[in-house]
Amino acid sequence: KNQLPGVSVTLVNNGGATTFDSDFDNGVIAHEYGHGISTRLTGGPANSDCLSGDEQMGEGWSDWMALMMTMEPGDVATDIKGIGTFVASQPTIGDGIRPEPYTTNTSINGYTYANLCSGQVSVPHGVGFVWATMLWDLTWALIDEYGYDVDKYNGIGGNNIAMQIIVDGMKLQA
Repeated sequence: KNQLPGVSVTLVNNGGATTFDSDFDNGVIAHEYGHGISTRLTGGPANSDCLSGDEQMGEGWSDWMALMMTMEPGDVATDIKGIGTFVASQPTIGDGIRPEPYTTNTSINGYTYANLCSGQVSVPHGVGFVWATMLWDLTWALIDEYGYDVDKYNGIGGNNIAMQIIVDGMKLQA
């Protein structure tokens, strides 16, 4: 900053493709971090590459982690949350890089387990999207029952319970 006083910078798009660096998208960064968690907890230390089946949860866990890490006090279940909206040059309520945004509002995201076998979703990202949709519904059911706790480390709210259940589930999965 000290070297820039008086320097003027102008960015010009000469009609070329506009690209947005995913390094500036919190959802993408948290999603990729989620892969680090799931690949290390699932299958045990000698089998970290076990997330390869058509219905594996790796992409879903990562989307869900991104949703959890970007959740804020005051959010509600029916809020619209897209993953990769910045990368897709969309507002945060856009679909982003998934078929629909995440929300418990089924008129906006009506995907269910039945969509896994319908050919409507791709492998692995579309399948993960459906799994994450289900986890997001579970999370909000727990928040509705136990409340939201801002303390991500020692909290006892539904968001904390969901995180503990899902991370423990990764540890238990073969």
